[in-house]
Amino acid sequence: MSGGILRFVTGQLAAPALRKTVAELGLDRPHEVAVLPAQVAALMTPGYIARRLPQNLGGELMIPGRCAGNLDELRAHTGAKVIRGPKELDDLPAHFGAARAPKPYGPPKLQILAEIVDAPLLSVPQIVKRARYYRAQGADWIDLGCRNDTPLPRLAEAGRALRRLGMKVSVDTFNPAESLAASRAGARMFLSVNSVNLQSARELTGTVVVIPDFGKGLASLYRNAEKLARWKVDIILDPILDPLALGAARSIARYAEVRRRFPEARILMGVGNLVELTAADNVGINAMLVGFMAELGINYALTTEVAQWNRGAVRQLAIARQIMERAVEEGTPPKVSDHRLLALRDAKGDPFSAAQVSAMRRKVRDPNYRVFVAGGMIHVFNGRVYVKTKSAAGVFDKLDVADPSHAYYLGRELERAQTALRLGKRYTQENPLDWGYLDDGGE
Repeated sequence: MSGGILRFVTGQLAAPALRKTVAELGLDRPHEVAVLPAQVAALMTPGYIARRLPQNLGGELMIPGRCAGNLDELRAHTGAKVIRGPKELDDLPAHFGAARAPKPYGPPKLQILAEIVDAPLLSVPQIVKRARYYRAQGADWIDLGCRNDTPLPRLAEAGRALRRLGMKVSVDTFNPAESLAASRAGARMFLSVNSVNLQSARELTGTVVVIPDFGKGLASLYRNAEKLARWKVDIILDPILDPLALGAARSIARYAEVRRRFPEARILMGVGNLVELTAADNVGINAMLVGFMAELGINYALTTEVAQWNRGAVRQLAIARQIMERAVEEGTPPKVSDHRLLALRDAKGDPFSAAQVSAMRRKVRDPNYRVFVAGGMIHVFNGRVYVKTKSAAGVFDKLDVADPSHAYYLGRELERAQTALRLGKRYTQENPLDWGYLDDGGE
């Protein structure tokens, strides 16, 4: 590197995280972080940076890796050596030869309740099997979801079976008899309590989750909570999360209002109401909801895995609480080195540009096929053939492949390249695609 001070140029949003990373580098030369007025560093241009820095600074400037444009104006204005840093902040230590070991996560603050829906329709062994799965995914509580029209005669037996396995048990019912049976069997959390079954809460051992009366709003939640508090009943508040298009935004505001009014209260959010009723990939939705919970200090999340698109929800919540709680603790956006929740997308794009792939092809002389994804195309080539396509279909007609094992190999690689191109994932020949948390065997 050149002499003089090294200045890391960034915007306002990335400044805290950049300062922390730079401090951990332990650089043995003068350095500082120059924070410009722009919120998003990646949207700055070299010209924008030049207009906001003094002339003849000297030394060295490292600008964000995604800051595109010619650097000549910035070099001339500042008299500094200007280099682009890595595109991702997490890659900065490696740029200086000091790859940072991941910091271990602390104990989670958010507790996850995984509901076994329609428990009355299941046998005790079936309930235990489902509970084991949920616990392996990261659930802290196993919630037995009851049905108003179907009693659960095996409720006490199921509760005792789960308790023998060391599981914390909650029960979701408006039937006072079922709540009492579950309490006697070892359940220690009871959903959901409002004026319909308020009196029965006095007979339960454990914590009750208080909800508003049907259609009555927060005022009824507060009334119910006040009565239970006078009776010395341990309570958790649940303002109820509504589905998207049916009041979800207003319900998020209710959670914020309850937290503002009761800063020390324990609060539960039932996310299944929203995710189970939204036909969209659930991993991003669950991550966003946990982010809201981390900001508001929500203590419990209740989820289900009924809809096909909501498979893996418990595992996703367990990962998201680590990422989001750390982000809130450190005051940085959750754009971290932990990319397990990037299942359909990747943190990094294609390793080579189309121009680089084309340059590599010109140097190839042997008959072995190379496969790349770059510039929105699949590139397949050897010393004689070069095919660029957006679809793997029909590519074999243009390739000279006679050996069945070679054809199988290329077919597998082309299918993987096609998937990567369609999803915007990073493809590297002979390497599996990165499916985030799905690769860890958790689901």
